[in-house]
Amino acid sequence: MLKEMAQHQTPCEICQQLLLCRDGTHPRLIARMETGYAVLGPRQYWRGYSLLLCDQPFTELDELPSLFRAAFLNDMTRLARAVREVVEPHKLNYECLGNVVHHLHWHIFPRFLEEPSPLSPVWQVMPPEADPDPFAFNLARDLETILALREALQDD
Repeated sequence: MLKEMAQHQTPCEICQQLLLCRDGTHPRLIARMETGYAVLGPRQYWRGYSLLLCDQPFTELDELPSLFRAAFLNDMTRLARAVREVVEPHKLNYECLGNVVHHLHWHIFPRFLEEPSPLSPVWQVMPPEADPDPFAFNLARDLETILALREALQDD
């Protein structure tokens, strides 16, 4: 029953991003992974903040068939390793929440000791969006990070 419910979800923000990834028009696309797509986060408060978007419309990790789940976790680990290699953080934070966007996805947050609040959860320290938002995705600024992450994933 859970699997049936997950596969009949209303298309969401992740579904829309997946369509852009599949047709090659997602501006923050890093790479096609075995189980989904790696994309740079929409706000680069933490340089290298990335997401792994699950290719399948599941809500919970325990809904994934075991081989797909193992591959999904492997993809998340590969993306995290690439982020760590490229931006050299003090620590990585991994988040798989789904309270707002139900479609399964991982957030990979690089954390740095130089941050104003390096020991606080990311959602408590991320500054609010402003107009103009200095952390909003900017292709001219963030393309170097995307290319470096692509290269690190190829070397893995």
